[in-house]
Amino acid sequence: MRVRWAQYFLTWVAIVMGISAGAAHASLSQASSRPPKIVSLDGCADQYVLGLVPQADIAAVSDRATLPESFFRDRVGTIRRVKPYLETILSLQPDIVVRTWGGDLRLLQRLQHHGIKIVTINDVSSYDQARDELYRVGDAVGQPASARIEARRFEETLDNIQNIGRGRTVLYYTPGGYSAGPDTMIGDMLTRLGFRMETQTKGFYFLSPEIMLTKKPDVFALAFFDDSVAMRRVPGRSPIVRRIISARPNLILPSRAVACGGWFTAYDIESLSLQGFR
Repeated sequence: MRVRWAQYFLTWVAIVMGISAGAAHASLSQASSRPPKIVSLDGCADQYVLGLVPQADIAAVSDRATLPESFFRDRVGTIRRVKPYLETILSLQPDIVVRTWGGDLRLLQRLQHHGIKIVTINDVSSYDQARDELYRVGDAVGQPASARIEARRFEETLDNIQNIGRGRTVLYYTPGGYSAGPDTMIGDMLTRLGFRMETQTKGFYFLSPEIMLTKKPDVFALAFFDDSVAMRRVPGRSPIVRRIISARPNLILPSRAVACGGWFTAYDIESLSLQGFR
């Protein structure tokens, strides 16, 4: 009798364990099949997340996502906006956190300790690099199809950028007194618009008012001069600089086209080219 009851008990245990194992397997399968839940930590990371990830899969974006320089700000809608605080991010239970400059090393290490994948977006200095980064980030956030769709639109946009420079020389200038060389994203933008760079100095570099007196470009390409904060006590307010700039045609670059590097900036550059420029 005891043997029979023992057999019944063992059979019951096996059934229960089988059901539990099946439920656990189903739960794991469901978790692995659902799209990853994503949080972005800064304004530039926001553009990749908003540009590639469906709203339903975005747990939060940064508190800069709706600023004027945010290209995809119209897609934010009711998505939560947060600052890069550990407790806030953990409460959202994301699978992936996307960043460019947002979040310090300690925060990133703590997030990784909790099993959260960190995707860091690389700086890009040309549209060729932007294309590669679009594909890489698309794969990293589980949205390769979205990346391919954006890539096709991106290629069509590049092909449609009009030659408004017509070989004229151009010098990029910001209120802070900085310019950009041909090896930067700004340089690639201006070259695709049909301009020649006034200087071949590489990277981003400072131009004092005195040095500005020696520059004779056909056109000045300006950015952020409509930013009241950027215009506080900066070289761009110098009477010398203003006189030099006003003496030549000015091409105004949209702030959101130069605030962050990425494939999406091409859309504003195309629009700028279609407006024409004398």
